[in-house]
Formats: sequence, structure tokens, C-alpha cells
Amino acid sequence: MKTWHMVAALAAAAVLTLTIGLFPARAAGPDGCPQAAFGFTSDERDRMHAAVDRTRADAQAPGITAGVFVPGRGSWICVIGVSDQETGRAMNAADRFRVGSITKTFTGTAVLQLVDRGLIGLDEPLSRYVDWPDGNAITIRQLLNMTAGVYDYTEDPEFQKRYQADPAGSFGPRDALDIARNHEPYFPPGKGFHYSDTNYILLETVVERVTGRAIGELIEEGIVDKLGLASTGYPTTTALEPPFARGYDETPDPGDGKTLRDVTESNPGYAGAAGAMTSNLGDLRVWAAELANGALISERLQRERLQTVPLAQGAQVSYGLGIADWGGWLGHNGTILGYNTAMFYLPETRAVIVVEINRSALDTDHATPLFGELAKILYPDR
Repeated sequence: MKTWHMVAALAAAAVLTLTIGLFPARAAGPDGCPQAAFGFTSDERDRMHAAVDRTRADAQAPGITAGVFVPGRGSWICVIGVSDQETGRAMNAADRFRVGSITKTFTGTAVLQLVDRGLIGLDEPLSRYVDWPDGNAITIRQLLNMTAGVYDYTEDPEFQKRYQADPAGSFGPRDALDIARNHEPYFPPGKGFHYSDTNYILLETVVERVTGRAIGELIEEGIVDKLGLASTGYPTTTALEPPFARGYDETPDPGDGKTLRDVTESNPGYAGAAGAMTSNLGDLRVWAAELANGALISERLQRERLQTVPLAQGAQVSYGLGIADWGGWLGHNGTILGYNTAMFYLPETRAVIVVEINRSALDTDHATPLFGELAKILYPDR
């Protein structure tokens, strides 16, 4: 089981080779999907709507928000279902979601900003900053691109039980690192690829020791505020800032065994710099493009960021310095208890696709396959 990262859809790929808030959730478009649509054909809209409906049915999700934006061709926003099962409140495009591993794109950018400032070296050993087994052989670059071999604490069965049982319970970076220390590495540093949330907890520790500041503060100051991402943040409490979609686990509520278990209240310390952040459709649309185009870092480091390694031999998906490349689409997905998201950008056409779903277990990914379906509708020959 894996959490906050490139889960089922990316694994399968490795093996098989405007202001958003202006669009009310109940405004029905011509194809029956509550949406705003400009420029796409009715057939394209129908097929995209059908893909969203299928995904909602497969995920048994209370609601889904999806957006497709292609400059010069069209924009399409589909918002279906509810953000709150108890009150019946309709999902809204402005609602915030926990975005899980999309956080890594922000953490990676914050690290690269410090590299630009000369405070961290990409190829310096982890041991310069943190005492860690094999720390002399592990580099900052290897932590960023998942080639360090460090055990992923979210794969630990006891961790999974603890988080599942009490999402709002006490947990922090030290707990995550203690779990990882008790497991052998997957391989020697630089000798393989294994997605590990621990890598980004280690990077969080490096950043905070170098700067003396919390990484959430640096991300909000150096990225979120500079880009005007008003609905994006790095929470420090279990609460979400309204408006937000409530998140639901895939397991029934133990109280009645029928209704979905509400896991909205969750301690961000379980995920930290690997997956704690929140955002919404409009901000992810902006961030996807800024990330892929190298905003806020030097051109040299953007080239470094996009030097990717494949998830497996022959895989169509590869991973760079806090960014994934899926057949030319750049971005990331995220899975965290209650929420599942995907955000990708196609540089050659400047297209953006964003998907948000408010139901997820620790190993669920319906958002990434939906992104793939929408991308295929737009670009059938890719």
C-alpha cells in the first residue's frame, strides 16, 4: 500500500508501458454536466462528461471536479455531486481539497530555490544536513527524484493502521523518520527507483535546518504568495479553510456500517512536505503551468528538474525533481485519506487538466485514470 503519491495508475503505466469561482456548481451546461464550456465540440463535451460520470460511479465518490483548459481551443469545467454528504451541499469549483503528493511539486520547488541561493547543493550528501544511514552516499538530487532507496514510511503496516484508525491523531516528521530508520533500504543509493514519501520528509528536515524556518512558511511565502494562489496553503491544524469539499474514506463509517466515513479532519503531520497541502481547481490550473514552465527557479535548475528517470524499464512515466512526466504531460497526482487529485500540463499546446475527487482510501487512484481519459479525448493520436 502506498500513500500520497504515484499510486495505481502510474504503477500500471510503468508496467504496460477566467476565475474558476465564477462558475456555480449547479449551472447546467448543454450536455447535462454542471459546467462552463467554451470552444469544444459537443462530441468532445459528451465524451468528457461520460468519462467523469464513469469515474464517479467507479469510485462511488460523493463528487468530482474536473477542468480542461486548452488555449486557442476551449475550456471545460465539470462539477458534479456533493461536497458534503450530510448537508447535501453541492460541489463547487472553488472548493479546496487536500491535494496529497501534489505537495511534492511545491516542496521540490522550495528546495530548488534554496539551491539557486547556494544554500543547498543538489549533489551534496544528505549527511551534510541530516544524520541518516547511508547519508554520505545519498544526495539531495536522489531524494528529489526517488532514486535514494530510502524506505517509504507509508508502506509500514503499523503506520497504515495508526493513520486509518485516527486521522486526526498525533504524528510528525520525527515519527515518519523513526519508522523509516527501522527498515532496510530498497537498494543502494542511485541504483534503482522507488517512490518514497520519506524522501520528502528528509527534504523537509534539510530545508528547516538550513533556513531555521518551517517549510510550510517558505512554500507559502516563496511560491503561493508570489503566484497569487489564494486558495492554496500548507495547513498546520486538522481543519480546512472554507470553502472546502469534505473528504470520505472508502471504508464505511463504523457507527452504522453504511454511510461513508468522513475523514475531513486530518493531521497534516501525517504527510508533511510529502503531501500536506490544500488547493482548488483554479489554483492548480495556474500552478500546473507555472511548475512546468519553471516559474520561480533559474533556467538551469528547470533543466535539472526535467531530467527524469523512468519508473521501470520501458515505462512511459518518468520522474524528475518533484515532477512526473507522463508521455509528455508534466505534473503530479495525489492520494491521501479522503481525497484524490491529478494535475498535468502539456507544454506543446499549453493544455492543463485538473481532476479532484472527495473519496479515497490510502491506495486509491481514480483521478489519474480520469486525467488519462480526458487527455486521450483531446489528443487521440498521442
